Amino acid sequence: MIKLARPVKCPICTQYGQKEDMKYGEDKRYYHVEYCHDKYLQDKEFKAKERKELDCLAEAIVKIHKLNSVNTIPNTFYPYIQELRNDSVLFGRVSRRYKEGITYKTIENTYEYCAEKIEWAKGNKEFKNLMSELKYCFAIVRNNIENCLRDGSKSSKQKAETEILMNHVDSMKEVNKIISNAQNKRIKESEEKLDLTTLFD
Repeated sequence: MIKLARPVKCPICTQYGQKEDMKYGEDKRYYHVEYCHDKYLQDKEFKAKERKELDCLAEAIVKIHKLNSVNTIPNTFYPYIQELRNDSVLFGRVSRRYKEGITYKTIENTYEYCAEKIEWAKGNKEFKNLMSELKYCFAIVRNNIENCLRDGSKSSKQKAETEILMNHVDSMKEVNKIISNAQNKRIKESEEKLDLTTLFD
């Protein structure tokens, strides 16, 4: 009697299937080929990008708070960042929406945007410990996200306008150069004509 292989559960759709009909992932689990494996790969790529952005954010916090290293940031501080990233505390929302809030990159940009305010707070406020300092300054960051985004879009618009203007200036320089070359050519030709006429005097 032939023994049938035991079905395996796909972690994406939670449905069972035969191993030979499924794709084996790097995480040592089996995925349905049609839809689930692609979704697994997209999720893997998304998580890698999130980890990279969170690492950059942690480095920015270290730089702005003048800490020794990323390891200095208490693990108990990260849930505050995650709440903002998951949009569970922003704009009065209570429901948790996984990774649908403010991106780590935007939080990092806002830390940079608030660097002077954070520096002032560190110099003028008394904090019990590093955690209370980080929480206080994170509140500053959270309150300035909208301003950072608004000013950032203004800055992008200004950059675009400046680029257009510079391109226009470069074009005008090119036009002037062409006109100047044409004028020089005409002057040279007329001088040569004059020289020829003097030969017959």
